Amino acid sequence: MKARIRRLILRTAVLGLVAVAVTVGAATTGLAAAVDDGVIKACRHKSGYLLVPSPGKACKKAEQALSWNVKGPAGPAGPAGPAGPVGASGPAGSQGEAGPAGPAGPSGPAGPAGTIGSIESLSGIACTTADETAGTVSVETEVDGAIVLSCEDGTPPPPPGDEAELVINEIDYDQIGADADGFVEITNTGTGTADLTGIAIVFVDGSDGLEYLRKPLSGTLAPGDYLAIPAEAQNGAPDGVALIDTAGGALLDALSYEGAITSAVIDSQSYNLVEGTMLPASVADSNTIAGSLSRLPDGGDTDDAATDWNFTTAMTPGAANVGG
Repeated sequence: MKARIRRLILRTAVLGLVAVAVTVGAATTGLAAAVDDGVIKACRHKSGYLLVPSPGKACKKAEQALSWNVKGPAGPAGPAGPAGPVGASGPAGSQGEAGPAGPAGPSGPAGPAGTIGSIESLSGIACTTADETAGTVSVETEVDGAIVLSCEDGTPPPPPGDEAELVINEIDYDQIGADADGFVEITNTGTGTADLTGIAIVFVDGSDGLEYLRKPLSGTLAPGDYLAIPAEAQNGAPDGVALIDTAGGALLDALSYEGAITSAVIDSQSYNLVEGTMLPASVADSNTIAGSLSRLPDGGDTDDAATDWNFTTAMTPGAANVGG
């Protein structure tokens, strides 16, 4: 009976020991002493109970040493969670110095050719003058319909007071008896000196409208000065004379006498030699009375031939017209 009681007490004591171990494990107190590097160590009693040895103690010979890991192997990674909110921006860095410009690339292909809607549309487009200066195109239409294109370099034109103005001022194309000592006179009615380079007096036959004589001029002509050019002009009906700027083809002045010449061909261009109202056929030079056709008053040019021209017996080649 005493032996049975002793075994019962011993069993109770063992049960108490295991129960304490489990309770301590659940409470994470005391059991941590039996855990070494994540491994729990215990002793299995032959009665089937597990005993947790004190720290530094080993299992008895009759007990089986057991151990197991506190944690199992790591499982696979779970799915990624949602992105968190964007964090605040960091401070801006300093801007570095700009590098040198690269070399220019090759020129692209030429674009398609354009079209010109009108001559006037050329006015203002870029051009280069004869002295390699950048300029713009200027379009001018003369009184006879001729169109003059020029490249202006942007230099302001001279003041109006410095412009030259050349006109045909007097002509003697018919003399008493055999024709001789005929002349044509021009004058500068402007206030600037005229450059006569490229200026020519051209005589036109009214029967076919073609040039038959040309007198090139040279030098200069000061304001108010006169220049008489010897020339034997025809005295048919009609005939004419023109003052031409051969460099640009501009008609500076003209006179059609003893009839109208409205289509004179000079340097392949056509010109109208009648200014305003045609000079009446009755106003003509004479082969019986010495005289000439003159602008009266001297140098008067209203662009109307019937108003500006008259026959006078007071010839004044190289001087102002005085009438008479």
